Amino acid sequence: MQGIFAGRTQLRYPYGRYGYTRGGGKIWHGGMDLVGSDSTDIRMPYYKNKRITGKVVRARRVTDHSNKTWEWGWYVCVQLDPGQTPDDVNYLYFCHCRELKVTAGAGGGQRRPAGVMGQSGNAAGGYDHCHFEARATAAGKGLDPSQYAGCPNAVGVYGEAPGQADSG
Repeated sequence: MQGIFAGRTQLRYPYGRYGYTRGGGKIWHGGMDLVGSDSTDIRMPYYKNKRITGKVVRARRVTDHSNKTWEWGWYVCVQLDPGQTPDDVNYLYFCHCRELKVTAGAGGGQRRPAGVMGQSGNAAGGYDHCHFEARATAAGKGLDPSQYAGCPNAVGVYGEAPGQADSG
């Protein structure tokens, strides 16, 4: 599967758990915390090995703490082009970036980087990563993003190092 990073991806914290490091165990984790083992560049993923496209509708950092997206730090939101996948997902969010490489209005179907994983905003864990979310509506609750992440919703390392598949 082709996820948001080239090469291997480590899932550090899965989708759909309560707890994490804040809120006394009452915070819902609506995404997956992914670490690129071989690349720090965050790219538009595939859906079940099928290339998908969309448009960057947000590429920003919110500093107003009354807006809950301030916790994401620098983030990119891509609205998927209609009819590409059979699920309810219409938006993908790439959060806690150290750097953004796209602007709002850009096409989101290319494999060029959207950003660089980081720890911006209220990132927990103390390590560079991408908090990756999938949503039906821009303001809706996170849906299971594993079909887009390139790995199952289970902590571990997935994929192959560049060149490893060719060493046979």
